Amino acid sequence: MENFQQDEDKERHYPVQENMRWQRIEWRIQRVGYVLLLAIVVSGACGLFSKGFLSDRHAVSPNGELRVEYERFARQQSDVTMTIRLHPLRGGLYRITISGNGVDNFQLQSIQPQPLRAESRDHSLTLWYQTQSLNHGASVWLGGQPQTPGKSTFAVSDSEGAQVQFTQWVYP
Repeated sequence: MENFQQDEDKERHYPVQENMRWQRIEWRIQRVGYVLLLAIVVSGACGLFSKGFLSDRHAVSPNGELRVEYERFARQQSDVTMTIRLHPLRGGLYRITISGNGVDNFQLQSIQPQPLRAESRDHSLTLWYQTQSLNHGASVWLGGQPQTPGKSTFAVSDSEGAQVQFTQWVYP
């Protein structure tokens, strides 16, 4: 019996006419597609599109008194968190102000611990706390949902004058 094994790199005319130049181009496109799909899946698992180590960020004020932990990437109407960490405080009342265009885009779901008083005006949210309960520093946890996709900027400041700014990207 004859061996009818054909060379894969040669053009064939039977049973179907093939152009190997175009076949090789198609194979390259497939390989690039596989690599792109793998890159998308791996980057998504690492947090490029929402929660994960690529998304988890923190911003610290120049004096080190205020630290904000946030997610750089979020999804529209998904749960996101922001943690504001404060160093030991002095004085009677203490305030945290969150401002920027991100405040209008962020539907606040919960604040822990509950503030003594809260005010909202001029694209900002101000939370008031008693400092006697914050002698060793404190953490304020905010949970909410971004409402529209796009770039949101935030500025967080405290009554001691510390301020941090950061940006969050919201995907649809």
